[in-house]
Amino acid sequence: MTERDMADLPGYVSAHIQEKLAAQAYELGIRVDVRGDVVHLRGEVVSEERRREVEEIARGAAQGREICNEVHVVAVGAPDDEERLS
Repeated sequence: MTERDMADLPGYVSAHIQEKLAAQAYELGIRVDVRGDVVHLRGEVVSEERRREVEEIARGAAQGREICNEVHVVAVGAPDDEERLS
């Protein structure tokens, strides 16, 4: 199997995109599913900026496939009380 053939396998594309997300955005919790020519991104990030960054990195690694960004922004607030260690 040639490298070109490998690039067409959904599992290879998914792993390639996840590798790029880990290396460039330090995002390990984004699920990447490839169905046909569409790459689905799912997970949670802390800001809209991070959501766009994840999409840009995925788009660059997706080899021309369409990106369906289903990543949600989750607000992370300050703790209510001081944390106590026992």
